[in-house]
Amino acid sequence: MTAHVTIRSRRPLRLLAAAPLLAAGLVGAAPAAAAAPPVLAGLTITPAVVPSGSGAALVATATNTTTGPLNASMGVNVPAGLAVSGVSGTGGCTPRNLTRLVYCGVQGLPAGATATIRFTVTPGSAGTYTVQSYARVMYATDNSLATRTLTAE
Repeated sequence: MTAHVTIRSRRPLRLLAAAPLLAAGLVGAAPAAAAAPPVLAGLTITPAVVPSGSGAALVATATNTTTGPLNASMGVNVPAGLAVSGVSGTGGCTPRNLTRLVYCGVQGLPAGATATIRFTVTPGSAGTYTVQSYARVMYATDNSLATRTLTAE
């Protein structure tokens, strides 16, 4: 069956230019969801508010969102004013603590698996500290980022 449409407009080019998009169902369609990065970063700080000089538990994660194993890099950028202690890792991550950066590489992170870095951060003075973690395919430059804040009173 063929449909015929009669268009009476002073601006037929605008309407006709949109016709292929209408026919394809693209005009007014919901935007496509962004694809998950191959390695997804996560970050939690518990509690998020502490007295100055008291510690908070920090957990950074890197999750393989692909269907196969991959080599991943992950880390946490620690702002000045936060002391780091008790660093450990899981899922093949053996973290290195460089004071302002705690990081590790994970060889062969299985599909759907998560590696973690855990440590305690202790603020030396009152203020708000922004902490950021990253995760990526090893040697790639497209980071997945997670950011949280810690408030010291």
